[in-house]
Amino acid sequence: MSVTGPSSLVHGLVSSVRRETAGTFRSLVRSRRVLVALTYIECQRKYAGSILGLLWYPLYSLLLLTSYCFIYLVVFRIRYPAFGTYGFVLFVFSGLIPFLGFSEAVTTGQASVKANIALLRNAVFPIEFIPVKHVLSALVGLLTSLAILVVMILPTRYFGWHLAYLPVAMLSLLTFSLAVVWVLSAVAVIVPDVAQVVNILLLLLIFISPIAFSIDMVPERVRPFIYLNPLSFLIEAFRYSLIGVRSSPFWHDGAMLLGSALAASLAVTFFRRISPVFSDYE
Repeated sequence: MSVTGPSSLVHGLVSSVRRETAGTFRSLVRSRRVLVALTYIECQRKYAGSILGLLWYPLYSLLLLTSYCFIYLVVFRIRYPAFGTYGFVLFVFSGLIPFLGFSEAVTTGQASVKANIALLRNAVFPIEFIPVKHVLSALVGLLTSLAILVVMILPTRYFGWHLAYLPVAMLSLLTFSLAVVWVLSAVAVIVPDVAQVVNILLLLLIFISPIAFSIDMVPERVRPFIYLNPLSFLIEAFRYSLIGVRSSPFWHDGAMLLGSALAASLAVTFFRRISPVFSDYE
């Protein structure tokens, strides 16, 4: 009688994650054109039937950013001594944009699988790419907001070579969003109440994420709680990329990117392993 030890279990898990991640990557390469086409269709569908169509992307970004800025500057009257009024607007926007991109990806992606279970029988487009499509379409809106912010930064002293660091921040956001959405979209098929919990958590996250404040403004005794929020690291990376300001060391970005990649591998493994039961909930 053979006994499975902890080392065997760990080895089996590592092998499974490696195999499922490699399988997903191969499928992604094979279906990349279909994925791009469906992402474009999803972007068009979002404002389908409206008069302005895709022009709503920049308009929506401007309206949303302005609304949040009004809340922070006028209602809450938050100020950062190191910045003037316009500089603080850039500070808030550079933290708000990644949060809104992540929030939209999670909000739209969590119910994506349940709404497309019929694709389980589709051999051309794997079901695990449905959440990917929603994450990518959410990042299109984020890119629109980023373009607006870069234009606002151009005539200021905050414009610089640190903008070349933006791909690192984008890659971290993409991989972390995929990890979260793969897990949530799979669980939401079985437990629909996930959507309600996620909405509450996103509302909480906006207040504990360093959007209108920097990490070094938080009292040291509660600062560890800020670091427990993964969005803090994403916001720091985006803020440095855009305006060259940060409170945490650079190695945090490397740790976040590595952790997000590992989380995405674990998440897609979980998704692919649990997907056979999705058909029971059609």
